[in-house]
Amino acid sequence: MFRFRFYYACFLSAFLLGLGVGSPLLAQTAATPADTIRQSLPQLEQLFLERNFQLLAQRYQIDMADAAITQAGLRPNPNLWFQGNLYNPQTHKVLPFGRPSQADMDAGIYNSGYYAVQLQQVIQLAGKRSKLVALAESNKSLAQLAFRDLMRTLHYQLYSTYANLYYDLQALRLFEDELARQQRLLESYRIALQSGGVAPYEVTRLEVALRDLQANEANYRTQIADEQATLRVLLRQPAQTFILPSELPTLQRTAPPLATALDSAQAHRPDIAITQEQINNAQRSLTLEKARRTPDLTTGLLFEKYGNAYVNFLGFQASMDLPVHNRNQGAIRSAETNLKAVTSGLDNQQVVVQSDVLNAYDKLNTYYAQLNERPDGYLDRIRNISVEATKAYNARMIGLLDYLDKIKTYQQAQLNNIDLMNNLFQSQQLVNYVTNTKFF
Repeated sequence: MFRFRFYYACFLSAFLLGLGVGSPLLAQTAATPADTIRQSLPQLEQLFLERNFQLLAQRYQIDMADAAITQAGLRPNPNLWFQGNLYNPQTHKVLPFGRPSQADMDAGIYNSGYYAVQLQQVIQLAGKRSKLVALAESNKSLAQLAFRDLMRTLHYQLYSTYANLYYDLQALRLFEDELARQQRLLESYRIALQSGGVAPYEVTRLEVALRDLQANEANYRTQIADEQATLRVLLRQPAQTFILPSELPTLQRTAPPLATALDSAQAHRPDIAITQEQINNAQRSLTLEKARRTPDLTTGLLFEKYGNAYVNFLGFQASMDLPVHNRNQGAIRSAETNLKAVTSGLDNQQVVVQSDVLNAYDKLNTYYAQLNERPDGYLDRIRNISVEATKAYNARMIGLLDYLDKIKTYQQAQLNNIDLMNNLFQSQQLVNYVTNTKFF
């Protein structure tokens, strides 16, 4: 039995060395689909600007607002009115537009030839047209600011998803490598179990560890699938496309001063500008509603041929509604209430922006502290764990379970490092997002 266990230990040692346990796990590349797009962040960003549907739709909103400015500046069309005699019951003639006879004219009877033409023009008073143009210009400014805010949000989503995908793929490679090692080790133990070389509980122990690895691998695969779906929508790519991140920008280890970030957010955040423009929009809307208290003036000319007054009657017309009952009171009060509402919202939005910046800095400083607290050579020592554990196991200085525990420690340390790098990148991008400034 002792000889069998000795040969079996040698077999396992040679088997594990053949697996390349000590080689860097991140050097291995997972298989990717044939229709893979491998691009850097700047390349994806250019593709995003060209193809993103939401940005294209918002650009159309700006074009529509620009067209509304043109429409608001147009004057009312003149109105042309014509009236003629369809049927004369005295002469039994249809459309009697012919000139009356001389005898009828001498007698002052006009049985034919009558028609009337009227030309009217509405004149907008109290500067309604210019005020309507000003309101339309404010609406265009709101559409442009909404485009900037959408761009800010989608840009952050693109960078965040790209980084999550980049680091999740690294974590997936770690689990795939460990899963392959565990599967081979489990098969060798099952063979040894048939010969009585190992206890059944050791095989069960490996099976449980294998199921745990498979569950972790499945979790990362589902996360990667979600990230792929998000990127495909952002970039308008076909459903079968696999987007493979190539690299990330170098992480910066210092952040700008908090005061600089706060000032930048107040100056550059489009949502603050939207709130300010909403106040301007509400003021212009109120001004327009007050102008609408003044009725419009309708002027016109009337020409009547063979009418009741003269043979050729030319008259002047002017009409205006009398603002006795309707002086646009309800619309004015509604506009005043809206102005109060949006004005009070500005202070709240400034508080929201300040809170966003402080929250982002708290997260960033937390991860900076975690990074700076790591001792020198920490990553090198992590990489040595698997190498030293394998050497110790081959020298029969440690048992199998102790060896697996050390390998698991190595894997967890690598995952912690991946998570820290991702969290640092995400927190830096969050600072860019909440300030709308490219600090990183």
